Amino acid sequence: MGEQADIHVKILSAESTDELMEVYDGWAARYDDELLEEWGYTSPQKAVDLLCASMKLSDLRVLDAGCGTGLVGSLLKGAGVPNITGIDYSSGMLAKAQEKRIYDALHMMDMNQTLELASNSFDAVTCIGTFTSTHVKPDAVRELVRVTRPGGLVIFTVRDDYWRATHFVDLVVELHATKSVCLEQIRLEPYIHSEGSECRFVVLTVL
Repeated sequence: MGEQADIHVKILSAESTDELMEVYDGWAARYDDELLEEWGYTSPQKAVDLLCASMKLSDLRVLDAGCGTGLVGSLLKGAGVPNITGIDYSSGMLAKAQEKRIYDALHMMDMNQTLELASNSFDAVTCIGTFTSTHVKPDAVRELVRVTRPGGLVIFTVRDDYWRATHFVDLVVELHATKSVCLEQIRLEPYIHSEGSECRFVVLTVL
């Protein structure tokens, strides 16, 4: 694995949600440039490509969970998604997302808690770059499934070391076995190119 940027070390080693949000708030102004130009972060585009391959985007209402500054939201809007809601727990990140004027609604929410969103209210959910060390816990996927209508998609990434450390696959298999979702795919993809890390892309159809 290549050398991590100092900011990423702080993110992965944060010991509390408050500490993590302080890092993100301070990083918001540089976030897009560093992730895309310096780190070689391609997961947002891959997520939108997966959604494009499975659903007609012009009719969708999408939740961008852990939206950050709006990297995924910008691509969704550019691909023709008409209605996008974003949620994040960093006020600094939400402020940058608001500046882009791509979201129909933005909310500050802790994804480790029950989401204040109605069940079956979205056609698809994307959650990219959120399931990593010290971030959102695996059980948050249950809420993403709850707010997605039957037949809708939940697409998310999990940093590979976090995937293994938390036995994340057990949750995915449970949701599939109990017929809450149909597991469409789990694929291993490059994550942060500059450090050589990988992530799991997971695609679920809600039943």
